[in-house]
Amino acid sequence: MKAMLAPELEPTAPPLSRTPPILPRWARSAGVPGVTTPDLRHISPRRLAALSMDLYLAGTLNWTEYELLAFPPELPPDYERTIGALLGERADPDRPRDYVAYWERRLAFETKYNGRDTTLVERTRRIAELVPGFVRKAA
Repeated sequence: MKAMLAPELEPTAPPLSRTPPILPRWARSAGVPGVTTPDLRHISPRRLAALSMDLYLAGTLNWTEYELLAFPPELPPDYERTIGALLGERADPDRPRDYVAYWERRLAFETKYNGRDTTLVERTRRIAELVPGFVRKAA
C-alpha cells in the first residue's frame, strides 16, 4: 500500500534552469539552432552565477573552476560593508561587467603575486582561456 502524503509534501520535479542551454564550443560554432551564446563582455554578476552553474552541469567546468567563476564578490549581502567599503563602490549585482577583462587581470595578478600556487594559477588560466569563447561577435 502506497503511503499518502499531504499535498505540500508530495515530491515534485526540481525547477528547470532559466538560462539557455550551454553546449560545447563545437556546437556553438556550428550554429546549432536554439542555442544562445552569452556575452561575458556584458554580463551581470547575478547572471554569471547562473551561467556558471549551467557550465558546471554541462561538464564544461569542474567543481573548483565552478567555485572560482560562480561566486562574484558583488553577490554576498555584506559586500558594501566589506569589499565595497574598501573600494568605495556599491555592489550593483545586476549591472553588466566585462568578465573577459576581469579574468585577464586576475590571471596577471595570480601569476605575479601567487606564482608559487601553481594549482590556483592553472585554474585561473583555464577560466581566463574559457571566457573569451563566450563573447558575441558583431552581426
